Amino acid sequence: MDFRKAKKFLAVLAAIYWIFAALTFFAAGDQFRYTVVGTDTLSANLTIGEFVDGMTVTQRMIAPADEVTGLSFFAATMGRTNTGIMHASVSDAAGQVIANHDIDISQMEEGEYTRFLFDAPVYVRKGDVLTLTLTTTGCTYGNAVTIYCGNTVMTGRFDIAQSIAPEDLYTVNGMPGVGKLCVRMDGVRRLTFYRDYWFIMGGVFAAAVLLSCYWWKRGKEGHNNPLVMVCTMVTRYGFLIRQLVSRDFKTKYKRSVLGMAWSFLNPLLTMSVQYVVFSTLFKSDIPNYPVYLLSGIVFFNFFNEAVGMCMTSITSNASLIKKVYMPKYIYPVSRILSSLVNFVLAIIPLFIVMIVTGTRFTPALLLLVFDIMCLLGFVLGMGLLLTTCMTFFQDTQFLWGVVSMMWMYLTPIFYPEKIIPVKFLTLYHMNPMYQYITFARICIIDGVSPEPMAYLWCIISSLVVLTLGILVFKRNQDKFVLYL
Repeated sequence: MDFRKAKKFLAVLAAIYWIFAALTFFAAGDQFRYTVVGTDTLSANLTIGEFVDGMTVTQRMIAPADEVTGLSFFAATMGRTNTGIMHASVSDAAGQVIANHDIDISQMEEGEYTRFLFDAPVYVRKGDVLTLTLTTTGCTYGNAVTIYCGNTVMTGRFDIAQSIAPEDLYTVNGMPGVGKLCVRMDGVRRLTFYRDYWFIMGGVFAAAVLLSCYWWKRGKEGHNNPLVMVCTMVTRYGFLIRQLVSRDFKTKYKRSVLGMAWSFLNPLLTMSVQYVVFSTLFKSDIPNYPVYLLSGIVFFNFFNEAVGMCMTSITSNASLIKKVYMPKYIYPVSRILSSLVNFVLAIIPLFIVMIVTGTRFTPALLLLVFDIMCLLGFVLGMGLLLTTCMTFFQDTQFLWGVVSMMWMYLTPIFYPEKIIPVKFLTLYHMNPMYQYITFARICIIDGVSPEPMAYLWCIISSLVVLTLGILVFKRNQDKFVLYL
Protein backbone atom coordinates (compact mmCIF):
# COMPACT_ATOMS: atom_id res chain seq x y z
CA MET A 1 0.00 0.00 0.00
CA ASP A 2 1.28 3.50 -0.88
CA PHE A 3 0.93 5.19 2.52
CA ARG A 4 1.37 8.70 1.12
CA LYS A 5 -1.49 8.29 -1.35
CA ALA A 6 -3.51 6.51 1.32
CA LYS A 7 -3.23 9.56 3.63
CA LYS A 8 -4.56 11.82 0.89
CA PHE A 9 -7.38 9.40 0.19
CA LEU A 10 -8.40 9.27 3.88
CA ALA A 11 -8.25 13.09 4.11
CA VAL A 12 -10.59 13.34 1.12
CA LEU A 13 -12.96 10.83 2.75
CA ALA A 14 -12.98 12.89 5.96
CA ALA A 15 -13.81 16.07 4.04
CA ILE A 16 -16.58 14.30 2.11
CA TYR A 17 -18.01 12.96 5.38
CA TRP A 18 -18.41 16.42 6.94
CA ILE A 19 -19.71 18.01 3.74
CA PHE A 20 -22.30 15.28 3.44
CA ALA A 21 -23.20 15.61 7.15
CA ALA A 22 -23.86 19.34 6.65
CA LEU A 23 -25.90 18.78 3.47
CA THR A 24 -27.98 16.09 5.17
CA PHE A 25 -28.79 18.38 8.11
CA PHE A 26 -29.75 21.15 5.68
CA ALA A 27 -31.85 18.92 3.41
CA ALA A 28 -33.65 17.16 6.29
CA GLY A 29 -34.90 20.46 7.72
CA ASP A 30 -37.88 20.13 10.05
CA GLN A 31 -38.07 16.36 9.61
CA PHE A 32 -35.31 16.05 12.24
CA ARG A 33 -37.45 18.16 14.60
CA TYR A 34 -40.84 16.51 14.24
CA THR A 35 -42.72 13.95 12.19
CA VAL A 36 -46.32 14.18 11.02
CA VAL A 37 -48.45 11.10 11.65
CA GLY A 38 -52.06 10.26 10.91
CA THR A 39 -54.66 7.57 11.32
CA ASP A 40 -55.44 5.18 8.48
CA THR A 41 -58.75 5.14 6.64
CA LEU A 42 -60.66 2.39 4.86
CA SER A 43 -61.62 2.43 1.19
CA ALA A 44 -64.14 5.15 0.39
CA ASN A 45 -66.83 2.88 -1.04
CA LEU A 46 -69.90 4.23 0.79
CA THR A 47 -71.37 7.55 1.96
CA ILE A 48 -73.53 8.64 4.88
CA GLY A 49 -75.95 10.40 2.50
CA GLU A 50 -76.58 14.14 2.36
CA PHE A 51 -75.39 15.69 5.62
CA VAL A 52 -78.13 18.17 6.55
CA ASP A 53 -79.18 20.18 9.58
CA GLY A 54 -80.56 18.09 12.40
CA MET A 55 -78.09 15.23 11.86
CA THR A 56 -75.40 14.48 14.42
CA VAL A 57 -72.63 12.21 13.22
CA THR A 58 -70.07 10.72 15.59
CA GLN A 59 -66.97 8.60 15.04
CA ARG A 60 -64.67 6.98 17.60
CA MET A 61 -61.00 7.69 16.83
CA ILE A 62 -57.59 6.88 18.30
CA ALA A 63 -55.05 9.65 18.88
CA PRO A 64 -52.09 9.00 16.53
CA ALA A 65 -49.66 11.05 18.65
CA ASP A 66 -49.37 13.05 21.86
CA GLU A 67 -50.04 16.23 19.88
CA VAL A 68 -53.13 16.26 17.64
CA THR A 69 -53.24 19.13 15.15
CA GLY A 70 -56.32 18.64 12.99
CA LEU A 71 -58.56 16.43 10.87
CA SER A 72 -59.05 15.59 7.20
CA PHE A 73 -62.42 14.65 5.67
CA PHE A 74 -62.94 12.76 2.43
CA ALA A 75 -66.07 14.40 1.09
CA ALA A 76 -68.36 14.44 -1.94
CA THR A 77 -70.10 17.63 -3.12
CA MET A 78 -72.71 15.90 -5.27
CA GLY A 79 -71.21 17.73 -8.24
CA ARG A 80 -72.38 21.16 -7.08
CA THR A 81 -71.28 24.12 -4.99
CA ASN A 82 -72.93 23.86 -1.59
CA THR A 83 -73.16 26.41 1.19
CA GLY A 84 -73.33 26.16 4.94
CA ILE A 85 -71.09 25.42 7.88
CA MET A 86 -69.95 22.08 9.26
CA HIS A 87 -69.18 22.10 12.99
CA ALA A 88 -66.56 19.60 14.15
CA SER A 89 -65.65 18.95 17.77
CA VAL A 90 -63.38 16.42 19.43
CA SER A 91 -63.98 15.18 22.95
CA ASP A 92 -61.94 12.95 25.21
CA ALA A 93 -62.98 9.74 26.95
CA ALA A 94 -64.63 11.75 29.76
CA GLY A 95 -66.81 13.59 27.23
CA GLN A 96 -65.05 16.94 27.62
CA VAL A 97 -64.64 18.90 24.38
CA ILE A 98 -60.94 19.49 23.79
CA ALA A 99 -61.05 20.99 20.28
CA ASN A 100 -63.56 22.37 17.81
CA HIS A 101 -63.57 23.99 14.40
CA ASP A 102 -66.04 25.29 11.82
CA ILE A 103 -65.64 24.35 8.16
CA ASP A 104 -66.95 26.38 5.22
CA ILE A 105 -68.69 23.72 3.14
CA SER A 106 -68.30 25.76 -0.06
CA GLN A 107 -64.54 25.13 0.18
CA MET A 108 -64.91 21.35 0.00
CA GLU A 109 -64.00 19.64 -3.26
CA GLU A 110 -65.38 16.53 -4.89
CA GLY A 111 -63.53 13.33 -3.95
CA GLU A 112 -60.77 15.17 -2.08
CA TYR A 113 -59.59 15.33 1.50
CA THR A 114 -60.47 18.64 3.13
CA ARG A 115 -58.03 19.37 5.92
CA PHE A 116 -58.47 21.79 8.76
CA LEU A 117 -56.25 22.64 11.68
CA PHE A 118 -57.37 23.13 15.25
CA ASP A 119 -57.01 26.66 16.59
CA ALA A 120 -54.35 25.25 18.92
CA PRO A 121 -52.73 21.79 19.10
CA VAL A 122 -54.48 19.32 21.41
CA TYR A 123 -52.19 17.55 23.85
CA VAL A 124 -53.29 14.03 24.70
CA ARG A 125 -51.58 10.66 24.95
CA LYS A 126 -50.92 8.53 21.91
CA GLY A 127 -53.56 5.81 21.78
CA ASP A 128 -56.19 7.76 23.74
CA VAL A 129 -59.80 7.22 22.63
CA LEU A 130 -61.33 10.41 21.20
CA THR A 131 -64.78 11.07 19.78
CA LEU A 132 -65.42 13.22 16.72
CA THR A 133 -68.84 14.90 16.55
CA LEU A 134 -70.14 16.60 13.39
CA THR A 135 -73.18 18.83 12.88
CA THR A 136 -74.16 21.41 10.24
CA THR A 137 -75.83 24.79 9.93
CA GLY A 138 -77.49 26.00 6.73
CA CYS A 139 -77.41 22.64 4.96
CA THR A 140 -80.59 21.27 3.38
CA TYR A 141 -81.32 18.54 0.88
CA GLY A 142 -80.00 19.73 -2.46
CA ASN A 143 -77.52 22.02 -0.72
CA ALA A 144 -75.35 19.67 1.31
CA VAL A 145 -72.25 17.54 1.08
CA THR A 146 -71.72 13.97 2.18
CA ILE A 147 -68.82 12.28 3.88
CA TYR A 148 -67.42 9.04 2.57
CA CYS A 149 -67.24 5.99 4.77
CA GLY A 150 -66.07 2.42 4.23
CA ASN A 151 -65.87 -1.09 5.54
CA THR A 152 -63.35 -2.60 3.11
CA VAL A 153 -59.71 -2.37 2.11
CA MET A 154 -58.77 -2.44 -1.57
CA THR A 155 -56.44 -5.29 -2.59
CA GLY A 156 -55.79 -5.28 -6.33
CA ARG A 157 -59.13 -5.36 -8.08
CA PHE A 158 -60.93 -6.61 -4.99
CA ASP A 159 -62.34 -4.93 -1.90
CA ILE A 160 -61.73 -7.09 1.16
CA ALA A 161 -64.36 -6.70 3.88
CA GLN A 162 -62.99 -5.67 7.28
CA SER A 163 -64.24 -6.70 10.67
CA ILE A 164 -65.17 -3.48 12.49
CA ALA A 165 -66.00 -3.51 16.19
CA PRO A 166 -69.48 -2.12 16.99
CA GLU A 167 -68.01 0.79 18.98
CA ASP A 168 -65.91 1.79 15.96
CA LEU A 169 -68.90 2.23 13.61
CA TYR A 170 -69.96 5.79 12.90
CA THR A 171 -73.39 6.84 14.19
CA VAL A 172 -76.07 9.15 12.80
CA ASN A 173 -78.32 10.51 15.55
CA GLY A 174 -77.21 7.63 17.74
CA MET A 175 -77.89 4.90 15.17
CA PRO A 176 -74.81 2.88 14.10
CA GLY A 177 -73.82 3.02 10.45
CA VAL A 178 -72.26 0.41 8.16
CA GLY A 179 -68.60 1.33 8.46
CA LYS A 180 -66.11 3.98 9.56
CA LEU A 181 -65.97 7.55 8.32
CA CYS A 182 -63.13 8.34 5.93
CA VAL A 183 -61.63 10.82 8.36
CA ARG A 184 -57.96 11.08 9.21
CA MET A 185 -56.75 12.54 12.48
CA ASP A 186 -53.44 14.32 12.07
CA GLY A 187 -50.80 14.57 14.78
CA VAL A 188 -47.21 15.60 15.35
CA ARG A 189 -44.53 13.61 17.13
CA ARG A 190 -41.78 15.89 18.40
CA LEU A 191 -38.20 14.72 17.95
CA THR A 192 -34.98 15.70 19.67
CA PHE A 193 -32.76 14.22 16.99
CA TYR A 194 -31.80 17.63 15.56
CA ARG A 195 -30.19 18.52 18.91
CA ASP A 196 -28.23 15.27 19.03
CA TYR A 197 -27.33 15.15 15.35
CA TRP A 198 -23.90 16.81 15.51
CA PHE A 199 -22.94 14.86 18.63
CA ILE A 200 -23.80 11.62 16.81
CA MET A 201 -21.91 12.63 13.68
CA GLY A 202 -18.91 13.70 15.76
CA GLY A 203 -18.99 10.44 17.73
CA VAL A 204 -19.16 8.35 14.56
CA PHE A 205 -16.27 10.31 13.05
CA ALA A 206 -14.16 9.94 16.22
CA ALA A 207 -14.83 6.19 16.32
CA ALA A 208 -13.90 5.91 12.64
CA VAL A 209 -10.66 7.83 13.24
CA LEU A 210 -9.68 5.62 16.18
CA LEU A 211 -10.45 2.45 14.23
CA SER A 212 -8.54 3.77 11.22
CA CYS A 213 -5.51 4.57 13.38
CA TYR A 214 -5.56 1.05 14.77
CA TRP A 215 -5.86 -0.48 11.29
CA TRP A 216 -3.18 1.88 9.97
CA LYS A 217 -0.75 0.69 12.64
CA ARG A 218 -1.60 -2.95 11.90
CA GLY A 219 -1.15 -2.28 8.18
CA LYS A 220 2.37 -0.97 8.73
CA GLU A 221 3.12 -4.19 10.61
CA GLY A 222 2.07 -6.16 7.54
CA HIS A 223 -1.38 -7.25 8.70
CA ASN A 224 -4.28 -7.10 6.28
CA ASN A 225 -7.53 -5.38 7.31
CA PRO A 226 -10.45 -3.50 5.68
CA LEU A 227 -8.58 -0.17 5.70
CA VAL A 228 -5.59 -1.69 3.94
CA MET A 229 -7.88 -3.37 1.43
CA VAL A 230 -9.71 -0.16 0.56
CA CYS A 231 -6.59 1.99 0.37
CA THR A 232 -4.77 -0.63 -1.72
CA MET A 233 -7.75 -0.91 -4.05
CA VAL A 234 -7.71 2.87 -4.63
CA THR A 235 -3.98 3.60 -4.68
CA ARG A 236 -2.57 0.49 -6.35
CA TYR A 237 -5.42 -1.06 -8.31
CA GLY A 238 -7.48 2.02 -9.17
CA PHE A 239 -6.43 1.97 -12.83
CA LEU A 240 -7.17 -1.76 -13.14
CA ILE A 241 -10.62 -1.34 -11.62
CA ARG A 242 -11.41 1.44 -14.10
CA GLN A 243 -10.39 -0.85 -16.95
CA LEU A 244 -12.53 -3.72 -15.64
CA VAL A 245 -15.53 -1.42 -15.18
CA SER A 246 -15.06 -0.07 -18.70
CA ARG A 247 -14.76 -3.61 -20.08
CA ASP A 248 -17.97 -4.77 -18.34
CA PHE A 249 -19.86 -1.68 -19.47
CA LYS A 250 -18.76 -2.02 -23.10
CA THR A 251 -19.37 -5.78 -23.13
CA LYS A 252 -22.95 -5.28 -21.96
CA TYR A 253 -23.80 -3.16 -25.02
CA LYS A 254 -21.49 -4.85 -27.52
CA ARG A 255 -23.10 -5.18 -30.97
CA SER A 256 -26.16 -3.33 -29.72
CA VAL A 257 -27.53 -0.75 -32.15
CA LEU A 258 -28.80 1.58 -29.43
CA GLY A 259 -25.90 0.87 -27.10
CA MET A 260 -25.86 2.99 -23.94
CA ALA A 261 -29.33 4.32 -24.76
CA TRP A 262 -30.72 1.09 -23.31
CA SER A 263 -29.74 2.35 -19.85
CA PHE A 264 -32.38 5.05 -20.40
CA LEU A 265 -34.91 3.04 -22.39
CA ASN A 266 -34.99 -0.13 -20.29
CA PRO A 267 -36.50 1.42 -17.12
CA LEU A 268 -38.82 3.64 -19.18
CA LEU A 269 -40.17 0.73 -21.25
CA THR A 270 -40.54 -1.45 -18.16
CA MET A 271 -42.40 1.34 -16.40
CA SER A 272 -44.67 1.91 -19.41
CA VAL A 273 -45.73 -1.74 -19.56
CA GLN A 274 -46.23 -2.08 -15.81
CA TYR A 275 -48.01 1.28 -15.63
CA VAL A 276 -50.59 0.18 -18.20
CA VAL A 277 -51.10 -3.16 -16.43
CA PHE A 278 -51.03 -2.15 -12.80
CA SER A 279 -52.72 1.23 -13.04
CA THR A 280 -55.75 -0.77 -14.19
CA LEU A 281 -55.20 -3.65 -11.78
CA PHE A 282 -54.80 -1.36 -8.77
CA LYS A 283 -57.18 1.30 -10.08
CA SER A 284 -54.43 3.96 -10.08
CA ASP A 285 -55.12 4.75 -6.41
CA ILE A 286 -51.44 5.47 -5.72
CA PRO A 287 -50.63 9.21 -5.91
CA ASN A 288 -48.12 10.09 -8.65
CA TYR A 289 -48.04 6.46 -9.76
CA PRO A 290 -45.55 6.92 -12.66
CA VAL A 291 -42.84 8.26 -10.30
CA TYR A 292 -43.81 5.73 -7.62
CA LEU A 293 -43.45 2.88 -10.10
CA LEU A 294 -40.29 4.06 -11.87
CA SER A 295 -38.44 4.78 -8.61
CA GLY A 296 -39.13 1.23 -7.44
CA ILE A 297 -38.06 -0.23 -10.80
CA VAL A 298 -34.81 1.76 -10.97
CA PHE A 299 -33.67 0.91 -7.45
CA PHE A 300 -34.65 -2.76 -7.57
CA ASN A 301 -33.16 -3.23 -11.04
CA PHE A 302 -29.84 -1.93 -9.74
CA PHE A 303 -29.95 -4.37 -6.85
CA ASN A 304 -30.90 -7.31 -9.06
CA GLU A 305 -28.43 -6.51 -11.85
CA ALA A 306 -25.50 -5.71 -9.54
CA VAL A 307 -25.90 -8.85 -7.44
CA GLY A 308 -26.39 -10.99 -10.55
CA MET A 309 -23.25 -9.63 -12.23
CA CYS A 310 -21.22 -9.81 -9.03
CA MET A 311 -22.24 -13.43 -8.47
CA THR A 312 -20.32 -14.64 -11.55
CA SER A 313 -17.35 -12.29 -11.15
CA ILE A 314 -14.97 -15.02 -9.95
CA THR A 315 -16.05 -17.90 -12.19
CA SER A 316 -16.13 -15.76 -15.34
CA ASN A 317 -12.58 -14.49 -14.68
CA ALA A 318 -11.14 -17.94 -13.92
CA SER A 319 -8.47 -17.78 -16.62
CA LEU A 320 -7.24 -14.39 -15.42
CA ILE A 321 -7.24 -15.42 -11.76
CA LYS A 322 -5.10 -18.49 -12.53
CA LYS A 323 -2.49 -16.46 -14.44
CA VAL A 324 -2.22 -13.08 -12.71
CA TYR A 325 -2.20 -12.33 -9.00
CA MET A 326 -4.36 -9.56 -7.69
CA PRO A 327 -6.76 -9.35 -4.74
CA LYS A 328 -9.83 -11.36 -5.62
CA TYR A 329 -12.21 -8.77 -4.20
CA ILE A 330 -11.26 -6.55 -7.16
CA TYR A 331 -13.50 -8.60 -9.46
CA PRO A 332 -16.82 -8.31 -7.55
CA VAL A 333 -16.11 -4.65 -6.74
CA SER A 334 -15.58 -3.83 -10.42
CA ARG A 335 -18.89 -5.53 -11.30
CA ILE A 336 -20.72 -3.52 -8.66
CA LEU A 337 -19.22 -0.26 -9.92
CA SER A 338 -20.16 -1.17 -13.48
CA SER A 339 -23.78 -1.65 -12.40
CA LEU A 340 -23.58 1.62 -10.48
CA VAL A 341 -22.80 3.43 -13.73
CA ASN A 342 -25.95 1.96 -15.31
CA PHE A 343 -27.91 2.91 -12.19
CA VAL A 344 -26.81 6.54 -12.37
CA LEU A 345 -27.81 6.66 -16.04
CA ALA A 346 -31.19 5.11 -15.20
CA ILE A 347 -31.89 7.87 -12.67
CA ILE A 348 -31.95 10.42 -15.49
CA PRO A 349 -35.24 9.05 -16.97
CA LEU A 350 -36.64 9.14 -13.41
CA PHE A 351 -35.92 12.86 -13.22
CA ILE A 352 -37.50 13.33 -16.66
CA VAL A 353 -40.69 11.60 -15.49
CA MET A 354 -40.65 13.81 -12.39
CA ILE A 355 -40.60 16.90 -14.63
CA VAL A 356 -43.38 15.55 -16.86
CA THR A 357 -45.62 14.71 -13.87
CA GLY A 358 -44.94 18.01 -12.13
CA THR A 359 -43.16 16.49 -9.14
CA ARG A 360 -41.35 19.16 -7.14
CA PHE A 361 -37.56 19.15 -6.95
CA THR A 362 -36.63 19.83 -3.33
CA PRO A 363 -33.42 19.79 -1.26
CA ALA A 364 -34.52 16.36 0.01
CA LEU A 365 -33.23 14.90 -3.28
CA LEU A 366 -29.72 15.38 -1.86
CA LEU A 367 -30.55 12.67 0.66
CA LEU A 368 -30.69 10.14 -2.18
CA VAL A 369 -26.89 10.07 -1.97
CA PHE A 370 -27.15 8.59 1.53
CA ASP A 371 -29.75 6.07 0.38
CA ILE A 372 -27.65 5.03 -2.62
CA MET A 373 -24.50 4.63 -0.49
CA CYS A 374 -26.34 2.37 1.95
CA LEU A 375 -27.84 0.40 -0.94
CA LEU A 376 -24.36 0.10 -2.47
CA GLY A 377 -23.00 -1.40 0.75
CA PHE A 378 -25.92 -3.83 0.94
CA VAL A 379 -25.50 -4.86 -2.70
CA LEU A 380 -21.76 -5.39 -2.25
CA GLY A 381 -22.35 -7.55 0.81
CA MET A 382 -24.95 -9.64 -1.02
CA GLY A 383 -22.65 -9.87 -4.03
CA LEU A 384 -19.71 -11.14 -1.97
CA LEU A 385 -21.91 -13.75 -0.30
CA LEU A 386 -23.32 -15.04 -3.58
CA THR A 387 -19.93 -14.88 -5.31
CA THR A 388 -18.55 -17.21 -2.67
CA CYS A 389 -21.53 -19.55 -2.96
CA MET A 390 -21.37 -19.49 -6.78
CA THR A 391 -17.70 -20.49 -6.82
CA PHE A 392 -18.43 -23.63 -4.80
CA PHE A 393 -21.98 -24.35 -6.00
CA GLN A 394 -22.81 -23.55 -9.63
CA ASP A 395 -26.52 -24.00 -8.92
CA THR A 396 -26.48 -20.72 -6.99
CA GLN A 397 -27.23 -18.71 -10.12
CA PHE A 398 -30.40 -20.69 -10.79
CA LEU A 399 -31.55 -20.45 -7.17
CA TRP A 400 -30.88 -16.72 -7.23
CA GLY A 401 -33.15 -16.32 -10.23
CA VAL A 402 -36.05 -17.71 -8.19
CA VAL A 403 -35.12 -15.84 -5.01
CA SER A 404 -34.78 -12.50 -6.81
CA MET A 405 -38.21 -12.94 -8.38
CA MET A 406 -39.74 -13.67 -4.97
CA TRP A 407 -37.86 -10.72 -3.53
CA MET A 408 -39.32 -8.46 -6.21
CA TYR A 409 -42.89 -9.44 -5.35
CA LEU A 410 -42.19 -8.97 -1.63
CA THR A 411 -41.08 -5.40 -2.31
CA PRO A 412 -43.67 -2.64 -2.99
CA ILE A 413 -42.50 -1.78 -6.48
CA PHE A 414 -45.80 -1.65 -8.35
CA TYR A 415 -48.36 -2.15 -5.56
CA PRO A 416 -49.19 -0.08 -2.45
CA GLU A 417 -48.00 -1.14 0.97
CA LYS A 418 -51.51 -0.86 2.39
CA ILE A 419 -52.59 -4.14 0.78
CA ILE A 420 -50.30 -6.04 3.16
CA PRO A 421 -52.21 -7.44 6.18
CA VAL A 422 -51.33 -5.62 9.39
CA LYS A 423 -50.14 -8.81 11.10
CA PHE A 424 -47.41 -9.22 8.46
CA LEU A 425 -46.22 -5.60 8.37
CA THR A 426 -43.43 -6.01 10.93
CA LEU A 427 -41.93 -8.89 8.96
CA TYR A 428 -42.57 -7.05 5.69
CA HIS A 429 -40.67 -3.97 6.89
CA MET A 430 -37.61 -6.12 7.63
CA ASN A 431 -37.02 -6.38 3.88
CA PRO A 432 -33.97 -4.12 3.28
CA MET A 433 -35.12 -3.26 -0.24
CA TYR A 434 -38.39 -2.00 1.23
CA GLN A 435 -36.37 0.38 3.41
CA TYR A 436 -34.20 1.69 0.55
CA ILE A 437 -37.06 2.15 -1.93
CA THR A 438 -39.37 3.74 0.64
CA PHE A 439 -36.56 6.10 1.69
CA ALA A 440 -36.09 7.15 -1.94
CA ARG A 441 -39.82 7.65 -2.54
CA ILE A 442 -40.21 9.89 0.50
CA CYS A 443 -37.37 12.07 -0.76
CA ILE A 444 -38.60 12.11 -4.37
CA ILE A 445 -42.40 12.12 -4.14
CA ASP A 446 -43.02 13.76 -0.76
CA GLY A 447 -40.03 16.08 -1.08
CA VAL A 448 -39.05 15.69 2.58
CA SER A 449 -36.61 13.72 4.65
CA PRO A 450 -37.63 10.38 6.14
CA GLU A 451 -37.75 10.23 9.92
CA PRO A 452 -34.46 9.44 11.73
CA MET A 453 -35.31 5.76 12.28
CA ALA A 454 -35.33 5.26 8.49
CA TYR A 455 -31.68 6.34 8.39
CA LEU A 456 -30.84 3.89 11.15
CA TRP A 457 -32.55 0.96 9.43
CA CYS A 458 -30.72 1.69 6.16
CA ILE A 459 -27.36 1.87 7.94
CA ILE A 460 -27.93 -1.31 9.97
CA SER A 461 -29.08 -3.43 7.02
CA SER A 462 -26.17 -2.18 4.91
CA LEU A 463 -23.43 -2.69 7.53
CA VAL A 464 -24.68 -6.09 8.71
CA VAL A 465 -24.86 -7.61 5.22
CA LEU A 466 -21.62 -5.93 4.08
CA THR A 467 -19.70 -7.17 7.13
CA LEU A 468 -21.07 -10.68 6.70
CA GLY A 469 -20.20 -10.67 3.00
CA ILE A 470 -16.63 -9.49 3.64
CA LEU A 471 -16.03 -12.10 6.35
CA VAL A 472 -17.38 -14.99 4.27
CA PHE A 473 -15.50 -13.90 1.14
CA LYS A 474 -12.23 -13.33 2.99
CA ARG A 475 -12.37 -16.69 4.75
CA ASN A 476 -12.97 -18.65 1.53
CA GLN A 477 -11.12 -16.70 -1.18
CA ASP A 478 -7.94 -18.81 -0.98
CA LYS A 479 -10.00 -21.91 -1.90
CA PHE A 480 -11.52 -20.38 -5.02
CA VAL A 481 -8.70 -21.48 -7.32
CA LEU A 482 -9.37 -25.13 -6.44
CA TYR A 483 -12.91 -24.93 -7.85
CA LEU A 484 -12.26 -22.91 -11.01
